[in-house]
Amino acid sequence: MRRGEAAEPARDTIRGGCITILYERKALNREDVRAFAELAERGLGAMERLAGCKNRGGLCFELGRSGAISSTRGRTIYLPAGRIAARTAPYLHEIVHVLLPCRRAPAWFSEGVACYFECLVSERGEGYDSHLFTANGNAGVDTEAARWLTDARGHAVLPYVGTRGTPRRILEDRQGVAAPFYVLSHSLVKYLAEGTSVPAVAQMARSREFAKAVRSQSGKKMAEWREQWLATVRAERDTRTG
Repeated sequence: MRRGEAAEPARDTIRGGCITILYERKALNREDVRAFAELAERGLGAMERLAGCKNRGGLCFELGRSGAISSTRGRTIYLPAGRIAARTAPYLHEIVHVLLPCRRAPAWFSEGVACYFECLVSERGEGYDSHLFTANGNAGVDTEAARWLTDARGHAVLPYVGTRGTPRRILEDRQGVAAPFYVLSHSLVKYLAEGTSVPAVAQMARSREFAKAVRSQSGKKMAEWREQWLATVRAERDTRTG
């Protein structure tokens, strides 16, 4: 190490089944990491069954990037150690991004599917809901979406939900941009899944042509689904504010 360079934090590794975990020794104790490894293994199996696909090659979790946003790159999932200790880590959300990377789907669908599937698995008792941006999971997301439609920040991201593109500053402004975008996207994916099926939504995620997959799996264009969903959310908003 050169003079003036910060030392790399000491790390350790735990391996088991399909899961490998790299963690900072000072951030987490080994017992907590082993417990998380078992939780992640169970969550991965549940998500594979839900998504209708197998994880080929295993998963690697890196724990301990202080202050970092949870993220996925390839088969590596980065999670802040503090969220592991607090049981608020969106590990199920990130597992969905590995299993269903949605390479040809728009951003709203990718994030909405990850949120929706995370809640489905947690509702079945096979993991915990990180409550990334929602307080009551699938049961409360429509109410929260309606609430965002009474807020200027919700209106600002709405043009990106059900269409293409990503709102500006989604990484920098997590509460003002990411929160309404994720909640509205989650609500729309839930609406789509309830109007078709969970396997149909998983098939849309795997498709190489998203628009065609939506039509073939549901019989409607995405614009029609968006219009119908928005009408129901606005009706709930108007009930709340009326």
